[in-house]
Amino acid sequence: MGLASVSEPVVLHQPASPQMLSPPRPRLVMNPPLISVITPTFNSGAKIAATVASVLSQGKGLYEFLVIDGGSTDGTLAHLRAQGPALRYLSEPDEGIYDAMNKGIRLTSGKFLYFLGAGDRLLPGVLEAVAAEIRKLPCQGQTSQPTLLYGNVDWYSRPYDGRFNRLKLLRYNICHQAIFYQRSVFARLGFYNTKYPSLADWEFNIRCFNDRGIRKRYIPLRIANYDEPGKSATTPDPAFWAELSRLRRQQHGVSIAWLMDIQFPPSDPGGGQGRTLKMDEAVWRSYQAGSHIPLQCKITLLKQNCSAKTICLVVCSMCGLSFARFKQILAFGVALKRMIFRQRREYRL
Repeated sequence: MGLASVSEPVVLHQPASPQMLSPPRPRLVMNPPLISVITPTFNSGAKIAATVASVLSQGKGLYEFLVIDGGSTDGTLAHLRAQGPALRYLSEPDEGIYDAMNKGIRLTSGKFLYFLGAGDRLLPGVLEAVAAEIRKLPCQGQTSQPTLLYGNVDWYSRPYDGRFNRLKLLRYNICHQAIFYQRSVFARLGFYNTKYPSLADWEFNIRCFNDRGIRKRYIPLRIANYDEPGKSATTPDPAFWAELSRLRRQQHGVSIAWLMDIQFPPSDPGGGQGRTLKMDEAVWRSYQAGSHIPLQCKITLLKQNCSAKTICLVVCSMCGLSFARFKQILAFGVALKRMIFRQRREYRL
């Protein structure tokens, strides 16, 4: 089935369960491209123009470009038709962004897969730079071990967000605009789970990082400009947040999971005094219970709006002081502060 510019929807066979799609069957493709760029879109209007231009400006011969449209009724399709053979597209109703991305996996043949949202823009020359990194992999990128490479995106005028590990990934996600997945990653793990309407890529990345059979490699490159706010910031996903809380408890224990949930609550991204008080309580409960708080979590706490008491506790714990010893130090510090305050007050009087 060809995917040239079409005016009538193409009907694809849908599996019985819409939540998890099975991996594609191996296909024999002569000279497959190194990278498949897949863009899901629906009524994107003027946004799609900048995205298409950023892809078509990349080095020729490195990539194929497929746009999966959900049946747009605005000017999106007209712009795609105007590109001629420079890109392929499919337009038909779908079940959301991850259903579209799953279709893109099945309908492309590149060795590595990359997902770019409508409104996002690849930075100039970045596919050439990524191709060079792929060629540094064992066997020139033809690794027997499934591999994903990830870099950074420009997010609110700053790079986001460096190297990740399992703990960091349970706090926040790697943008899919920063990741290049070897096709065998999807053959190993399956596709995006469409029961998560806005955070299925986060759930998939957690699966990747929990699988020791998948190689994760960070490349210090800025890949794309991220068009904010994205779907994940505007569409609630309670099913994912419930699953994430379970994973945190499973991997790090109840008290640390509770602390992580308070640090990064889905319903209160801006924080506030109530959040600070809850964070203080979580830290104290964890230390009183003798729970181990990982170093990266401690460093993150120091960047939060904690009370001075909590910051002092975290610093002392990083120096190896026990909870009992900390209470002695804190008591001395409080007494010293009161004495200094009284002296200042008397001087003023």
